[in-house]
Amino acid sequence: MLDAFAECLSVISTNDGYRTNVGADWTLEPRPGDATSTGVFTALIEKQQRAADAALVQTHRLTTVAVIAKLPADTDRLQERLDDLVTDIEMAMSQKQRRFPPGFTYPVYLGMEPLMPESAAAGWVGVSVTYQSHIPK
Repeated sequence: MLDAFAECLSVISTNDGYRTNVGADWTLEPRPGDATSTGVFTALIEKQQRAADAALVQTHRLTTVAVIAKLPADTDRLQERLDDLVTDIEMAMSQKQRRFPPGFTYPVYLGMEPLMPESAAAGWVGVSVTYQSHIPK
């Protein structure tokens, strides 16, 4: 499943009409401190629980995935860069069902939470965008 997220999200580039180049930072193995001078872009399974659809309870799990993105940002453009990240992620995920394996429901957008540094002087801004999908057991 995370490979399908990678296929959708790693293409984000200003050369392809997106607002950022965060796709170049895609990794499934982020390391502590990765966002200090460059960006971080990853997807993590946050939780799994019983399927929400009664017909899928025996065969699937409801899986929540967080797409985490952090970019360097000037202190006077934090909100603009935050909006750029969210827009790019939503656009990259839009109508990409074919990239997800058979039996997986297409991830549904749940919400967004800003990831803001304690001080604007830190020089970065981030976002966590959550999606849910029923995936086979």
